Amino acid sequence: MKFQTVDLPSFEGVKDWLNRQSANLQTKGHPTLVHFWSISSDTAKTNLSQVAELRDERRREGVRVIAVHVPQSEAEKDPRAVRNAIERFNITEPCALDNEHKLSDALLDGTEVVPAYYLFDIEGGLRTSSTSFDTIEDELDQILGELRSQNPFCVACELYLIKEAMFCSECGSPLTLPGSSSTHPYYENYYYSSLPTVRLKNPDPLIGHVIDGKYQLQAKLGEGGMSVVYRARRVHIGDDVAVKILTGKFVKDDAALARFRREARAAAMLRHPNVITIHDFGETDDEHAPAFIVMEFVRGTPLSELLKTEDHFSVARGVRLMRGICAGVGSAHRQGVVHRDLKPENILVVAPDDDFDLESVRVVDFGLAKLLADAGGTSTGAVVGTPYYMSPEQCLGEPLDARSDVYSLGVMFYEMLSGKRPFAAETVSGVINRHLSEPPPPLAPSLTIPRRISTAIMHALAKDPDDRPQTATDLARQLQIL
Repeated sequence: MKFQTVDLPSFEGVKDWLNRQSANLQTKGHPTLVHFWSISSDTAKTNLSQVAELRDERRREGVRVIAVHVPQSEAEKDPRAVRNAIERFNITEPCALDNEHKLSDALLDGTEVVPAYYLFDIEGGLRTSSTSFDTIEDELDQILGELRSQNPFCVACELYLIKEAMFCSECGSPLTLPGSSSTHPYYENYYYSSLPTVRLKNPDPLIGHVIDGKYQLQAKLGEGGMSVVYRARRVHIGDDVAVKILTGKFVKDDAALARFRREARAAAMLRHPNVITIHDFGETDDEHAPAFIVMEFVRGTPLSELLKTEDHFSVARGVRLMRGICAGVGSAHRQGVVHRDLKPENILVVAPDDDFDLESVRVVDFGLAKLLADAGGTSTGAVVGTPYYMSPEQCLGEPLDARSDVYSLGVMFYEMLSGKRPFAAETVSGVINRHLSEPPPPLAPSLTIPRRISTAIMHALAKDPDDRPQTATDLARQLQIL
């Protein structure tokens, strides 16, 4: 909850204060509703629920709300009384205390009728005022309609900008352009570039393409060896999903298609908060998308990117993240699914939101997963994986089970806490040789890693699978982080 006492200006400064000349409150760039209310006004208290609904529903459209409390008695000038009322009535917008009646005298013409509503445009100019909330809502709908048709909009900052803008002046993100329902696709992934403000033709022919009549592709998110991942919008529902499409060179490869089908089936078995959810799988006659998987769309940062910028994590943070990773991978192991390519690139770290006070993680891309029920845990195959994180048995192309994933988790946890991979060399063969024959270097004492943690990591990195924890859940128990 935000609560602040503002030193209100004199009569001459009222309009400047409301028009963003004060550092305390900002109105320019946002349609802004200022509502006057009082603890003793039954009508004002009744209307607060409507104000809260407008505030929450319209925030993503750039609307901002400011509350001004106008006391009707000396008792109502007590900030504690106002604070208690704010908590009861769900007032989360900034609230100014007009104890000297400076604003109310200036704008309410001395009548002090509350509730009263003042609606300002994105330039800070007064658009309309009324004691009727319905009148304000109607006028706001008209303002937003005009803005959407004329002004670019920054989704990240929830801010309208000048008509010629292509990038947000606050955060540098590409903008939602007038008449468009999403960010201009050509600039989707260029948040930090300084590009000329020329609207270029989108070079990806799949952008805008609708797959199976249900999923409209919005922007490319990434590309792997046999697939491309797009952010897409579900046509009939309107929410965002991620769609993985089998690339063209594998269209006629029956083995690749079977592997892609197996990936969908294996991943769809998993239902866990720390694993990306699979929504749908399909095969079509569409030459652009002969086979696809529809997944949960999560805005997160790969663990690999965090390790590049932060070197290594504190023990507390590393343990917290590993708890989520082990929980997700452990749920897969209980379903008989082995990831086979666990690495920092396949771990998404999601920033805290209203539901979580701390970071959370999602394990992604069970694209190399293998159903033990199908394989019986005995079949062999080609060496597939990322050398730095591969178990010794994976380096040799031997049959894999959950213990191989445990080894990869041990490598990742070693890197998270130390900032270095346990096995490194100039060549792939050099890395594999070290996995096969060399013990991991001891963790530096300067890192102050508790003995139980370092012992569990070394246990996970045992060369013999029988000497490791048998599943990710067992590893978590040894780390005492469940």
